[in-house]
Amino acid sequence: MRSPSAQKATPVAPGRIPLLGHLPQLAVKRLEFLQSIRRHGEIVKVYTGTRPIYILNSPEAVHDVLVTQGSKFGKGLLFDVARPFIGNGIITSDREFHRCQRRALQPAFRRDSIAGHVDTMVDLAGEQVASWRPGEIMPMDTTMRRMTTAMLVATLFRTERPGGAAAVAELGERVAEHLATLMRGVFVGTVLPAPVARSRVLGHRRYLAAAAALRELADNAVREARGNPAGQGDLLSFMFAGTPDKPGGMSDVEARDELLSMLMAGAETTATALSWALHEIGRSPETGERIRAEFADRPPGTPIGASSLPFTDRFLREVLRLHQPNWLLMRRASEPVNVRGIELEEGAEMIYSAAAMHRDPAYFPDPLRFDPDRWLVDPRRDIPPGAYIPFAMGKRRCIGDSFAMAEMMVVLGAIVSRWRLRPVRTDRVRPLVHAMIRPSSLRMRVSLLRDR
Repeated sequence: MRSPSAQKATPVAPGRIPLLGHLPQLAVKRLEFLQSIRRHGEIVKVYTGTRPIYILNSPEAVHDVLVTQGSKFGKGLLFDVARPFIGNGIITSDREFHRCQRRALQPAFRRDSIAGHVDTMVDLAGEQVASWRPGEIMPMDTTMRRMTTAMLVATLFRTERPGGAAAVAELGERVAEHLATLMRGVFVGTVLPAPVARSRVLGHRRYLAAAAALRELADNAVREARGNPAGQGDLLSFMFAGTPDKPGGMSDVEARDELLSMLMAGAETTATALSWALHEIGRSPETGERIRAEFADRPPGTPIGASSLPFTDRFLREVLRLHQPNWLLMRRASEPVNVRGIELEEGAEMIYSAAAMHRDPAYFPDPLRFDPDRWLVDPRRDIPPGAYIPFAMGKRRCIGDSFAMAEMMVVLGAIVSRWRLRPVRTDRVRPLVHAMIRPSSLRMRVSLLRDR
């Protein structure tokens, strides 16, 4: 454990260039740069152009900002950039408004509510993987994005939709395309100065068009639900229900913003994690066999979860460690504050990287080795809070963490119970660090289990 002193100077990351700051490093080697500066201190200052940003490098610093002194920090620049695109939902909102919105949404993510969605998840995942063709080479990263978006649409917008699974899949595909464009725009707007980020060359108009299309889809879903209040158990029904904070429920605009937040947080992150999970199964066929056997041995009617699928749970925990999709999250000091001996002024912007934290050999021996069995004895008992944060922590911990784990288990079970996956040997899968850490290419050949 590192101990804070009373007050320390903030080291500046090496390689700063006049006017540009550390933008060249962030443009070329984003995650590698964040990992390289960890040795320079618990909190290190970098510059995006002339704008200073503090990097939180230790679990203790992350825990202090997110939990111990969490009330002294707001969401930060990343979320300011996202707000015009996706509104003031649970991702971007702050303080009392965020607390009220989270309280209204929380019942939708209780264990019993998630269990009520699992059958829908199973049906949709089964129908989608049944449409694959033996011998087909599939872009699994794109396939996972479409599948998870369709699943989120089906389970959170409405429990039933006209047109059935085909309509849900088609809507999910459109939403996935818009989300990918939107997230690129948010990332560009965060790391680059505003005049540069808004240039036509960087596709700013495409981002605006994608945001408008998503808002229209969400507005239509809200209007449809208002006009047909029969649906129960989906996210919108919880939004419209009254709470002590909002006896009349959310307004249409508030409900729309929350739908956009759920899509942005739930679909892209889960799809990226599943893509990396399939990559690891392709690299290690025996891992897929262990997951397949575990699903086959699960007694009928047993809830899907860590207790019934312990290896699958360990496997996903390791995916979220080694292949954490979120490499950059931010906070902003809402008042002067001392964090681990560093005095931060009001308005100071901070970055923390779960991806960098999860590869620290001080907490995860041989950190680049993928090993689900390292979780047989939960290392979180022996590491400080903040060292493993796949869903963040504190009052802003991801509200849909249990939903995401259930969804990933359902998708993996549907795939490995029917198909074998073989990577295309000519492809080299490497991480691409943009808004998230995605695989560069994930083409895989699928074959039915009975085919050898």
